[in-house]
Amino acid sequence: MLEADDYQSPLSVPLVKPETHSTQFIQPLQPQIQPDGDYNLAPKVSVFYGRTAELATLNQWIQVNRCQLIMVLGMGGMGKTSLIAKLMAGFTNSTDLSSSEFKYVIWRFLRSASLSLHHAPTVEETLTDLIHILSHQQAVDLPKFPDQLISKLMQYLHQTRCLLVLDNLESILQWGGGGYYRPGFEGYGQLIRTIGESTHKSCLIIISREPPIAFSVLEKKANSVKLLILKGLLPEDGLKIFQSEGIDETQAEWQILHNDYGGNPLILKIVITTIHFLFSGKIDLFLAQGITVFGDIYDLLDQQFQRLSDLEKTVIYSLAIHRQPLFMPELLNKIIPPVTSQKLLGTLESLKLRSLIECNSDGFTVQNDLTEYVTSQFES
Repeated sequence: MLEADDYQSPLSVPLVKPETHSTQFIQPLQPQIQPDGDYNLAPKVSVFYGRTAELATLNQWIQVNRCQLIMVLGMGGMGKTSLIAKLMAGFTNSTDLSSSEFKYVIWRFLRSASLSLHHAPTVEETLTDLIHILSHQQAVDLPKFPDQLISKLMQYLHQTRCLLVLDNLESILQWGGGGYYRPGFEGYGQLIRTIGESTHKSCLIIISREPPIAFSVLEKKANSVKLLILKGLLPEDGLKIFQSEGIDETQAEWQILHNDYGGNPLILKIVITTIHFLFSGKIDLFLAQGITVFGDIYDLLDQQFQRLSDLEKTVIYSLAIHRQPLFMPELLNKIIPPVTSQKLLGTLESLKLRSLIECNSDGFTVQNDLTEYVTSQFES
């Protein structure tokens, strides 16, 4: 099944392992002193558009506010991984060790691109891995239980400033909404809570399509915990994608595409490829087909939609079929079987966090591409 990360390429810089067993990059033509750690799993960001405000916010949180836990949420394809990889590049390419923000930089995926979506390292495996790196492989006879391993890890995070990245957190969350952890992965919740609530020098960045349970409570309770919901690109940055892919910007229709897909950079690239392949680069010919959801775009939306609870799906259906913004009282009247306003409010909040609905002064609505996807589900 298609994942946004399938469109990322791993870093191809040669790796060496010095006597300390930490992993460092070697660039023969321009030697650089870089943090220890293991960030060879971070994707290579060769082309990057916009996100100036988001990068500034993240740097403010990390370097000025000294945040200890940051979660980056967004739909598949929004560029969450690329954003953090771009951020990380600023911390791993220093020519002066004394000016490096972090002593250690470590990136880990909680989903293997070569295995099923349900394969993920246990929290014990992740903790043991991190401790071995931070101890230069010197830590031996490690405890086996998560709480003891977390305590051991926190000792290193307190002693040395580290940047840890856990990508694809949604892969260890249950389907059906709620943000509950899959059986056997509850220890990640304890790890996240401990890093967010404890006093230490380090920072954990979590990348996910949906938040885990109780994160909003943790965010409100601790000033060192922040949430960034990644939205679509600004129109001027979306235009750069069209230009880079050989689409003539004089075709005013590019703005229609940008709006139809909410500025999602991955989906825009998929659409542009189709326009070139089937419609000779003519946006108007593509738009004349009246189809916005197809192929990989359908798969991308389907993956996220199928993870929702029945009530969340019902809300999306109601908004999509109505095709006009609705306020809560109108939604309550359309949902069968009836639900309480409290349940609906919690559901709307969950969908908003996942960027699956939009809210303005006119009410709640969904994007054009998700509307077409949901309508096709309903008709089938």
